Amino acid sequence: HCYQHACDILHTMYRIMTLTSAHTWMRDHEQYALLVAALCHDLGHFGLTNQFLVESRNELALGYNDNSPLENMHCAKMFKICNKDDANIFAKMELNTWKEVRKICISAILHTDNAHHFDMCKEIESFGVRMNDACEEAAAASGEGCALPEAYKQEVLAEKAHLWMNLFLHVCDVSNPLKPFDVCFKWAHRVLDEFFQQGDEEKRLGLPVGMLNDREKVNRPGSQHGFINFLVAPLVKHTVKLFPPLHELTFQMASNLGEWRNLWVKEVNPSNEEIAKRDKEINGWSEVATQLQNRVMPKSKSA
Repeated sequence: HCYQHACDILHTMYRIMTLTSAHTWMRDHEQYALLVAALCHDLGHFGLTNQFLVESRNELALGYNDNSPLENMHCAKMFKICNKDDANIFAKMELNTWKEVRKICISAILHTDNAHHFDMCKEIESFGVRMNDACEEAAAASGEGCALPEAYKQEVLAEKAHLWMNLFLHVCDVSNPLKPFDVCFKWAHRVLDEFFQQGDEEKRLGLPVGMLNDREKVNRPGSQHGFINFLVAPLVKHTVKLFPPLHELTFQMASNLGEWRNLWVKEVNPSNEEIAKRDKEINGWSEVATQLQNRVMPKSKSA
């Protein structure tokens, strides 16, 4: 967690908002709020997880009653800075607009806590099933270079706009596996270095060692397969179903799974059965990526 991570997430947010034509369904101050939230979502982070803070009875966990202590701190620190006259990036907003922006920033940042991850996955999957026809029409329009259908804009985008804002920042925050592999590789190693440092401290304090935090047991490429396969991929799959122009994310993710698989084989020398199991999972996500990509291809080309 560092300034470079903040800038990376800010740029990723900008890219996702551009691809999903956010300017056509978000108001200006909503777009502004999301970009600010992206830049500040980890403000003041010191490289330890919420679970560590709770287990060690850290003052942040005590102060926020164990409820998303880091995320609450990030929000509070951002607005304390912005409360200064020489740093108030909201100074020219009307009061009601500022209240909306504050609400959006707080909600989006709080939802970067992975404690909300699976509930968010279930919610967007359920909504996507109900609105499948509208999303398919949007995919077809995107493939043909046409404007988004009104039904999609009203019944999907406008209907759940605040959910999508929370979703976008959460997707951005776990987006390392969705980027070109050289970028993905570097960020993954930085994250694992941070986890291992926490694991060392957990051992020193006699606390439970997190699943990915033991440098003596965790294989780096192997850990990335689990992270993507179980956490990131389901979220991204349902996000792309709802937002067809984001289909490149699933395609790159599947490619990165293959890259991590090859490194894992070199480092671990797993059994044929283990390789076959992992290959099956990777092939499954490759098929999903192809299906999502085909939705936005012009009919004349995909036929």
